[in-house]
Amino acid sequence: MSEAEFKENHIIKKYINTSWIELAEAPVTAIRGVSQQDALDLNETFNIRTVRDFAENKYVCLAQGINSFSKASGEILKKKYNPEEFLQLKDQPVDAISGISKGDAALLKRAFDIKTIADLAENKYLLVAQIILTMASLERLLI
Repeated sequence: MSEAEFKENHIIKKYINTSWIELAEAPVTAIRGVSQQDALDLNETFNIRTVRDFAENKYVCLAQGINSFSKASGEILKKKYNPEEFLQLKDQPVDAISGISKGDAALLKRAFDIKTIADLAENKYLLVAQIILTMASLERLLI
């Protein structure tokens, strides 16, 4: 997928011609499919206002780490360490992560139907935000 195709598919029209660096600092609603209400919920839950805030949020990073570990635990842990108990971490409710309250979990459910750690880690809008951040980093290198 080309840069233009990515932006056309994942960024609202107002921001399509914006540089990656500027897009990283744009409101999270610049991502196509993130509504004003979703943005309000993200702000209330984790103080997320920009695409960068979303991509770098510590709870998102924790969820992605837990999700990756859970998926690979059967391959990285010897059986005596009971990898089966870790395989199910990704399926735990998102508020199992220390610092995410039941209220936060309710807002994430309302905004993006996020119920589990895996849902947060693999949220399509989050992944778009992280791609934008990566492209902004590359753009900075080329300047």
